[in-house]
Amino acid sequence: MLNLMIVDDEPIIIKGLTNIVEKSNVPCKQIVKASDGHEALEKMAEFRPDLVITDIEMAEMNGLELIREAKAKQLCKRFIILTGYEEKVYLREAIRCKVVDYLLKPINKTEFLDLLSQVCLEIVGEQRAARAQPALPAGQPLLSEGRQQQLSRNIRSVIDYINAHFASDLSLDMIALHVDLHPNYISGLFKRETGLTFIHYLHLCRIAEAKRLMVADGDISFQLIAERVGYENVRHFFSVFKKYAGVTPGEFREQYGRGYPLMR
Repeated sequence: MLNLMIVDDEPIIIKGLTNIVEKSNVPCKQIVKASDGHEALEKMAEFRPDLVITDIEMAEMNGLELIREAKAKQLCKRFIILTGYEEKVYLREAIRCKVVDYLLKPINKTEFLDLLSQVCLEIVGEQRAARAQPALPAGQPLLSEGRQQQLSRNIRSVIDYINAHFASDLSLDMIALHVDLHPNYISGLFKRETGLTFIHYLHLCRIAEAKRLMVADGDISFQLIAERVGYENVRHFFSVFKKYAGVTPGEFREQYGRGYPLMR
């Protein structure tokens, strides 16, 4: 069952939409209403809607501003715009905001319910997939126990150094100075004993810390996370995260940032 929010400054519109939804078969267990963008944002923080239906023209904060703010705070990611305005500037901005759809008042009841049913099915499918994903225990080591037992003293020293300095601009040359061995020798030895290249292990350390930061603080920005784990460029961080985690940072935060077990 899903949470739905309806935002409109016309009480008759809110009442009409609520009646349509409540009499339908769409899986919305609770409907919360708001008369403007500010009220909607306040309620979203606690209600956490799966879908928001919003008007555009409202006092103080319009629907497009609401969508941008809610997405920035990750309060909801799906929005349907329902408005009496067909201006192209609104439509273009709605496209930029990646809304689910842009419906005009007065609504076509059949069209509205068909859209709502389709969106609800997509959300329910995503939630089931997320629940089906196995959650790894907190603090799981990057190397298996068997691998760890086979490590030589030199590679243990290298790994300890990487674990302590992964957020810096780390290189094999720096590690070579630390263990007093040639960089090429370290590179080959590291690959043989761990099964990973030096850069692969370094990225895994950084991504593990990025996940920890996202779970610990749901409001921390991706730019700050990137800097804290050793990436100067947030785009590079996004690319590496997707490669090694299999999902984008935003998708990870959506799935695991609200009370799920910490993953590495």
